[in-house]
Order: sequence, then structure tokens, then C-alpha cells
Amino acid sequence: MRLSNPRSIHTIALYALPTLVTWIGFGVPAAVLVTLLAATAAAALRARELFAPVDAARVELHTITYSHYVEKVRWCLDRTGIAYREVPSIGILGLLLTGRTVPLLVRPASRTSIGDSPQILRYLWGAYAAELAPERCGFLAPSPRAIQLEKHFDSALGINVRVWMYWHLLQQRSLTLLMWGAEEPTIPQWQRSLLPLLHPLLAAMLRRMLGVSEARAAAGLAATKRVFAEVDAMLADGRRYLMGGDEMTFVDITFASLAALALFPDGYGGDAVSVRTAPLGDFAPAWRAEIESLRATASGQFALRLYREERRQR
Repeated sequence: MRLSNPRSIHTIALYALPTLVTWIGFGVPAAVLVTLLAATAAAALRARELFAPVDAARVELHTITYSHYVEKVRWCLDRTGIAYREVPSIGILGLLLTGRTVPLLVRPASRTSIGDSPQILRYLWGAYAAELAPERCGFLAPSPRAIQLEKHFDSALGINVRVWMYWHLLQQRSLTLLMWGAEEPTIPQWQRSLLPLLHPLLAAMLRRMLGVSEARAAAGLAATKRVFAEVDAMLADGRRYLMGGDEMTFVDITFASLAALALFPDGYGGDAVSVRTAPLGDFAPAWRAEIESLRATASGQFALRLYREERRQR
């Protein structure tokens, strides 16, 4: 199980920021500004952690808006009924200014931080399987085949659908700000205030970090369609769930959560504090047409059904 230290991540990010900003081409003033903001955020974060009371049973999930990997973990947590507190940040701004990658599961009392969605799910199974009733935690039970499918979806679908989605999203500034959480009141005000000012820098950095381009977006859409076709084939025998049983597993949640960036289903996020309904009416026509085409597939209908019937609120 991989444990990550948010302060270490932040330190690395702080040293890397001037190089990244200069590499993107924004020059020395922008590098100095972002570094000062990151240093200020680090000081505030450490002060908050130092003086905040610690509840031994508290679980925190650090999130950003419209992260399909976050949604995967959030959905699993909601289904188990484990009490947790969501700590939302604004997209890439959260990484640069607080040094926290997401999803990140934190147990403050034990100073444990676990990143990467598969590792978080394995932790939840190991920590709670003996404590919770089977109907609340059995869906997390790992098996070689389940883990293989999860890994395949994470890489073949999760990475590619994100590039395709951001290619379209970053062309619409107002929609980008909305989906990054600019109007979400539970996200810290200082982040929401900075977002419009830093939008050009953050968008440019995101394009570089994820390799967002028209060619890669086209390749990402093609890869997404291939995974959807694979799931279509799995569902062709009439099974209700991907593992073939009578109950949903974390494999189904993984596919539905990652596919959500291609489908934008109703119910995305449950009652999460950091997700607003995506306004499909504001999407560019070509983007919306591809979404409708993917929704019409057997795998698209499968994911939409899971959101409609299985996406439990916490």
C-alpha cells in the first residue's frame, strides 16, 4: 500500500513551480507570483493542521470537481456507509497551492494519507471488511480478475477520456470555471477568488501536464470507444454486472465512474459537496453529439443505469 505525505508533495511542487511556469512560457513574474501563492498556502495549511482538533475516527477525502478517479472512491465510500468528510479544492489549483494530489484518503489521527484510487479501495477493504456487514463492504472484495479489469479501465479508459474531455472543456472558459468549482460555496473562498485570475496559467499548465491536443483528444476518444466496445461485448450475454454475479462490485463502479466524463450522467457525485450538475446545454454541439453517441451504446446505457439505480448518497 502506497502512503504519501502531502507536505513532501507540496515541497516538491514548490520547487518545481518556477521551472514549470517558465517552461510554459509565462516568464519570471508569473513564476514568482505562483511560488509566493504556493508558499502562503503551505503556511496556512500547516497552521490549520497544527491547531485543528483530531478525531480518532475521522476520515477525510480530498477531492476536486469532476475527477472521475475521485468519483470512483467517493462512490465506494458512500456505498459502504463509512462516515467521512469531503475536503474539496479547485482542480489543478489544489495541487499547485496545497500540494495534494487527489483522490487522497486521510486519517489525521494516525497521520495516514493514501493516494491512488486502487490503493484506497484496497485499504478500505482491509480496514473495514471485518467490521462492516457483507452487504456494505462485500462489493470491495478483490480478486485477480477484478483487479485486472480495474487496472485496465483505469489506464485504457480513465487516462484517455480525461484528455478528450479537457480538449473540449478548455475551449470554453466559463464552462471550465464552472466545472472547476468557481461557484461551489464549499470550496474555500480564496481558491474561488484566485481561479478566474489564474485561469490562463492553470489551463496552459494542464494542457502541458496531460498532453492535451487535438490529435491526442482524437486518440483519446478512439481509445474510449474501444473500451466501451469491450464492455458492450461483456454485456452481450445479458449479465447485469461486469463480473457476472448478482451484485455490483467495485469493477462496475470503476467503469461507471470513469465513463462519467464521457456521459455526464444525472446523479454524478451523489450529494458530494464539490460537484454541480454539468450543463449539457452549454456544451459545444460536436462535443454533445459524441456524448449522445456514447450514451446510446450498451455500455453507456449500463453506466447510466448504475447511476440511476445504484448511486447511493452518503
